Amino acid sequence: MAKSHTQPIHLEGTTLEGGGQLLRIALGLSTLTKTPVNITNIRGKRPGGGGLKAQHLTSMLWLGQASNARISGAGLKGKEITFTPKALPTLHHDVTAGHVSISQSTPGSINLVLQAVLPYLLFCGAQEPIQLRITGGTNVSNSPSYEYAEQVLFPMLAAIGIPCITSTCHSRGWSTGSTRLGSATFTITPLTSTLPAFNLSDRGSIESVRATILAPHGTEQDFRDNLDLMFEKRQTRIFGDEGNPKTDVTFEPSHHEKRYYLLLVATASTGMKFGRDWLYDGGARAGKTNKIVPDIVRKVSDDLIAEIQHGGCVDEWMRDQLVVFQALAKGSSYVDGGRKDEGALEPSLHTKTAMWVAEKILGVDFGDEGRCEGIGFESESGGRREEVLVRKAVETLQLS
Repeated sequence: MAKSHTQPIHLEGTTLEGGGQLLRIALGLSTLTKTPVNITNIRGKRPGGGGLKAQHLTSMLWLGQASNARISGAGLKGKEITFTPKALPTLHHDVTAGHVSISQSTPGSINLVLQAVLPYLLFCGAQEPIQLRITGGTNVSNSPSYEYAEQVLFPMLAAIGIPCITSTCHSRGWSTGSTRLGSATFTITPLTSTLPAFNLSDRGSIESVRATILAPHGTEQDFRDNLDLMFEKRQTRIFGDEGNPKTDVTFEPSHHEKRYYLLLVATASTGMKFGRDWLYDGGARAGKTNKIVPDIVRKVSDDLIAEIQHGGCVDEWMRDQLVVFQALAKGSSYVDGGRKDEGALEPSLHTKTAMWVAEKILGVDFGDEGRCEGIGFESESGGRREEVLVRKAVETLQLS
């Protein structure tokens, strides 16, 4: 269990990656462990002055409600906040009812809101599955997509012992083309005990690749032709000596001439998933779109091949999302991030930032290769389950 703090832990917001991830992880762990935090220079390395955007404010206010926190500095573009959760264990009434709704008025990333609140919902001690509905953007620039969460994040969380998370996309929300709001629901089953330590060190061979395309209706055949050609030319680099590699391509109209998105997900023989994608952010002028599809296929396949060739068990984006769970698990957890130039692949700035926040709030330590002795977190309400059940049984016997 994390140590209790009376004074807020100070986190300088320009540390390492210096963006919104530092804030999301800090608030999630603060809510979970009842540890007050003071964050200064929020998103200090972001252009335009940084500060809180609507997406960050939405996550913070909901986590504040969930933990009965006192919050100072909660305002758009705010650059310093102090977040002080109530020390006594409580569960928000929406959590106990099993239906949580978080709404954004802009197409801020649904999956970044999910990233902020997921550790709390998984470890809060609730005893029934929680339906979490979030309104915002399902496909947003510089953010994980709904498809990535569904096809990579949730299977990989299941691989480390997190109860299976299921999801439904009700409508798409976009930051490209004409912006629009969408919504998705996630069914989350809280843990009933501590999360055991996990070890991701055996990747196996790549057996299949799934391509998911969201693009203007008339581009479907062009995407399929370019993907077929790419798989043919790069089969050995993707699948190695795999004798019967499988590929699957799905297409969904994006309903706008400027919305192009491609996700490639490789699945290994051990079940490990690797994803790379691109929500196209280049020009899409009428009559000059003939290079867009081949450029997207080339870039995303290059990125996926780079992930495969480093030999690790996770892609770059997945590695940083597992850091919190390494820190909260019971025992020593290890994630093989791959090799480069005969040494361990350097963690991304996002990963290093996640490690730094976990170390500051939970007191854990990540070794040079990313091994971490977790704190074995168990919610106070979860830890009292057995006591409550025994007391109820005794009361029932007395009444009878």
